[in-house]
Amino acid sequence: MGLKTDAEVAGVGVVLALLAFVYFKDKIAAVAEHPVKAVGEWGADQVQDAGDLLGIPRTNETECEKALREGRTWDASFACPAGTFIGSVFK
Repeated sequence: MGLKTDAEVAGVGVVLALLAFVYFKDKIAAVAEHPVKAVGEWGADQVQDAGDLLGIPRTNETECEKALREGRTWDASFACPAGTFIGSVFK
């Protein structure tokens, strides 16, 4: 292949890569967001667990979350939506 052909192939490759990026940019952003969100949630969980150990009460906690955290299954069955309660039983 000559230099002209290689340049044409490279140009077509660049154009295809740009088109793929434009087409999939929303999906790429969503995939990149999940690890960042997971790390942030993990950090928040660690802070809440440390507060639990020190006896600091949690804020903005629903009655459902409070009952589940404290292990009050009977109270949670009334306070939680069905899906949340059933999911907590199998954890």
